[in-house]
Parts: sequence; C-alpha cells; structure tokens
Amino acid sequence: MAQLLKPDMPAVLERTHLAQTFDAFLMPVYEAGSNAIHALLERFGGSNIAVAGKLTFAFSIGTHPDEFAVTVSDNADGLNDLNYRAFLTPFTGNKLKRGGKGFGRFVAFKVFEETAYYSKALSTDGAIETRSFRFDVYAAEEIIDVEGGVAPEFETGCAVTYRRVKAAYHRQWEALAEQRILDHLSSNFLTYLVDGRMPDTTVIVGDKEFDLRMHFTGVFRHEKTHTFSIELRGEPCEFKCDVSRVERGKPFARHALMFFADNRLLGAGRSIENKLGKPAFQRSDGTEYVVIASLSGEFLDKHANQARTQLEANEDEILDIVDRACQAILATESEQHEIIKTTQRDEVIQLLSRHPLLRYGLSGNTVTEYVRSKPNNWRQENFVSDLAIQRVREERRWSSYVQKTIASKELFAERKSQLLRRVSDTYRDALAEYIIHRKAVIEIADQLRGADDKGAMTREDAFHQLMFPRLEDSVTTKYFQHNLWLLDERLAFVSYISSDRTLHGGRRQLGDKVTDVAFYDECYVAGGQGNTSVVIVEFKRPGRDDYAFGREGLDPIKQVHDTVEHIRERRSFVTTEGKTIEIPTATPITSIIVADLEPTLRSLARRYDFSETWDKTGLFKFHEEFDVFVEIIGFNKLISDAEKRNAAFFQILLNDLGN
Repeated sequence: MAQLLKPDMPAVLERTHLAQTFDAFLMPVYEAGSNAIHALLERFGGSNIAVAGKLTFAFSIGTHPDEFAVTVSDNADGLNDLNYRAFLTPFTGNKLKRGGKGFGRFVAFKVFEETAYYSKALSTDGAIETRSFRFDVYAAEEIIDVEGGVAPEFETGCAVTYRRVKAAYHRQWEALAEQRILDHLSSNFLTYLVDGRMPDTTVIVGDKEFDLRMHFTGVFRHEKTHTFSIELRGEPCEFKCDVSRVERGKPFARHALMFFADNRLLGAGRSIENKLGKPAFQRSDGTEYVVIASLSGEFLDKHANQARTQLEANEDEILDIVDRACQAILATESEQHEIIKTTQRDEVIQLLSRHPLLRYGLSGNTVTEYVRSKPNNWRQENFVSDLAIQRVREERRWSSYVQKTIASKELFAERKSQLLRRVSDTYRDALAEYIIHRKAVIEIADQLRGADDKGAMTREDAFHQLMFPRLEDSVTTKYFQHNLWLLDERLAFVSYISSDRTLHGGRRQLGDKVTDVAFYDECYVAGGQGNTSVVIVEFKRPGRDDYAFGREGLDPIKQVHDTVEHIRERRSFVTTEGKTIEIPTATPITSIIVADLEPTLRSLARRYDFSETWDKTGLFKFHEEFDVFVEIIGFNKLISDAEKRNAAFFQILLNDLGN
C-alpha cells in the first residue's frame, strides 16, 4: 500500500495556524482550484486554457455541517504516475517548479473531516486508468483505496471532495450563500480572471449553476494594471497591481488590497481605506463603489508562508509595498483623490480662519501644498493636532535662529549696542529685580509640588493663587501683579482675565460653571485682524491619581466640556466693574488642564482619544463636538518650561549657570 514519505504531517499541521474566517474556511477549495489551474496550464498552456480548460466547483451545503460536501474537478491530465508520485511526496519539487509549495492539499485537514480523490488519467498504453482513494494524514494508512466516489465529469482529470465541516468552522458554514461563494471565488482567482487565463469555470450550488467568468465581469470592472519597482532587502523587486472597481455591498463594503503568491490569495485582503481616505468612493449619481486591487510579484511568491496565510516580511517592508500600491490606486482614482484633497483644503482654511495662530504650522507652505503632504484619511482634528505641533517646532526653529544670531558677535553686536543704549540704569535695575522675582516664583512653584495639604490651602489652590489671585480679574489685578507667565508668556497680556469667577459676575448659583482661570482676547496675527478667542485653565492637585471617566469631580475633561458648553450658551463675561464682554458663537476656545500625568489621567485621556506630544510630557485633543482644543500638561513640564524660558535671564543677570 502506498504511503506518504518522511515528514510528520500531523505535527506540521499542528504548527500551522489558520484563521477562523470565511476565506480560511474556503482555503482548501481555493487550493484545490489553484492546483487544478496549474494542471490545466500544464496540459493546455496559457494561451489555450481559457478555451480548452474546464473547472467545476460543486457545493452541496446540506442542512447540517456534517452534510456539507464540495467537489473541485478539472479536465487536466489527472493523477498519472508522475503526478501521483508527486502527490505522495509532501513539499514536492514537482509543485515548486509550477509555482506551488506542495503543501496546499494538507490545509484541508484544518477545516474538513474527510478528503477524497478520484482521478482519471491516460496510462502508457492509452487506456484510462482510475484512482479513487480517501486521504487522511491522521490515519495509520494515509492513502486508503475505495470503490466509487465523486468522479471527474470529464474524460481525464481529477476531482477532490471535502466533506463534513470541523467544529471550528461551523459558523462559517452557516454563512454560505450563492452570492458570497461566487464573490469570494472571484476574489481569490482575481489574477487569472483579470489576465484572461481563467478556464471555463462552472460553480454549482445545490441545483443552481453559475458561470464564474460571467459573474466576474458582472461584478468586477478592471480599470488599469500598474507595474512598479521597490527596493527591498537591497534588491529591486517588481510588482504588478491590477485595479478593479466593484459596486459597494457585501462582501465588498470597503476598499481592499489583496496579495497573491503564485496566483493564490495570500491571507485575507488588507484594508486600505486609511490610505485612500474613505471606505468607499461615491459617483456623481450617489452610487458607491470600492476598489479591489490585486498585487503580485516574485517577492510575494518567495516570502509567502507554507500555508499561504501570511507574508513572511517585516512590517516596514509590507508598509512600503502597500504605500506604493495605494499610490498606483490613487493614480487610477485621480478624480476621487482630488475630491478628497479639495475637501481637506477647505477644512483647513476654515480651521485657520477660526484659529489664526495655527497658520505658523504651515511653515511657509500654501494650504494646498500642506494638505497634499498629509494622509487622505485626515480629518479636522488631525490637522489641528499637526498644525499645533508644527507651530511649536517653528517657534523653536526661530528661537534657535535667534540664539545663533546672538552668539555671533558680528551679526548681533551692533543691534545689541543700540538696545543697551536705550536702557537706563533704572530700567536695568528694575529688570534685574523682576528676574529675581521670577526665579523666586519658580522655586516656590517647585516646592509646592512636594508639599502636603495639611495647611489651610491645598496645593491645587496654592498653585492657583500663585498664578492669579482667586475671585479677581484683570480689572483689579494688573499684569505685574500675577504670575501667568509661568503657564505661557502670551497669556499674561490678553484683553481680559477672570479667576475663579462666574460668567455673570455675581455669586455662584446652581448650574454655574466656574473655571479656575479664563482668558478672553482679541487676536491679531501676522499683521492682520483675527477673531476673538477664549482660553480656560483648570488646575488639579499635584500627584493626584484618582480620575474616573464621566464621574463628577473626577473627570476634568468632562468638566472642561461642561464649562465650554456653558460659555457658549451664555456668550458673555461680566467684569468686576460690571462691564459685559460679548463672546461670539464662533469664538475659538482652548483649554489647558494642569495636572500630573498619572496612570488614571492617562487612562482617562485614552478614553477621550487624546494624542501624546512628541516628548511624552503632554496630551492633546481637538474635540469637534464641543469645538474646543484641550491640552493636558504636567506640573513638571510647566515648571521646567518656565525655567527654560527664563534661563537666559537668570544666567546673565544672576550669573546662574544652572549647576
């Protein structure tokens, strides 16, 4: 009795992972179909296979997984002596020369309980020789000859039948339907269908017959074939990308990029909606379609794993391949690409009109140039975050430039002399006194972080009082009487500041939202008049680590949202002298939460989808629903940044080198 040779296939299968998806459930069927196409190519050649080749997929779904059966048959040469010997040899070189790995037929044992083959082949004397057997790698005798079975419907060829679905795939069996079977077969054999090498293929589901090639042309519309080269592992690698359009609907609800190795689907399709910008594209008549692109190339052939469930490449290599494929897709979908970029440009222009300071984040580029350099899936909140970061970097770049200029005696000597001549001894003494004051304030703030709350005032309130006297505003407290420069130099000179006061100026009433410090300003940016703006600041006790999502008093982000909502409803401040300051509906609002970035606060910020700053010392998020940009900074960063901003003054006037 013929037996398999050498490899311990049960052990190999045990180490082979197969996902519990619909495509994984059909993978043995795909593999049988691919083996049949290889055999048909060998018999008829690539130019004749579409006319002479015959392939049939016959599904009998049944009413229970144990009743399921599918047979894949062809009119190739069948299991003649050469092919039968190759069949008995796992990982055979006979398969390798045809672009296969010699492992595909074993995947069936992960999905089905029973596998059977029936072959009709020409013997050396011209007679038809049949082979009918059950195939079971777990049995003592893996090849068991049987009488009967499902024979190929052609003069010669091979038929493989899978029966009885394993428990892990019962749910996928329940999802079987005519349309889904046809769609998934079309997706799997996409490369053959696109290039015209698909044999005449019949799909039978119960008592209904379908022509797979006709189904493909009715569902897929091939748009363009792209070729490109990428350098991977030091060598140029050629790829082919076939771009097709499909009406949006199950199972094609989103764009997908499918990798093919040796013309066989490699794992599941890869989602590319983040690259393309939308899950689907819309025509002018309102109908939607998705892009289904197939990617093939020698690199994929060489680096597919044995089971063809994944590509054995690192994530950077895969991302490079996906990026180039998406560039090819967007070249095909140039009209849709322009629609997305135009929409993004309009969103950024609207954003800049409301937050003029973010213009510095463009770094000299036009809005169109800036938007084209960013991903297609970016929304307004992404642009807010990026422009805010770029603005900070731009400020640092200018700061670095100024420092270099100051360091150059040739560049700065004349200007420095002019400035110093204008400063009298009195003003210099006053400046030195103010710098000493600043250094003392920073030292006090630093000591407050480590103090306990046993005194009459909590550390949270002490920080508040140090920054700006509570229950006061900028009418009663002038810029030289507070220390808001600790937080941000620019906030010290805004039009109006209110500290721990109600918006209406009176005693606190039920429903009032009182923020620690609120700033109102009329912005003038880059020489042009801008819009009004509001900044609110909340201080939380240093070291606090008891924050909780949605809970009153324990969720500072919710507190900010509620305060912003209250400000927008009331639309005005009342000063201590009774003057009303109007707050227009479209006024940009920014909130700063000063709190140590302890685990519960970080966890809370993740619930609100905050992003982390580049240096990991802060968190930020633009909340579109409340139209507010929220930034969370720690006390460490607040004090450290204040020290850095004032370091030059301390060093020059106090001869303090910071050692």
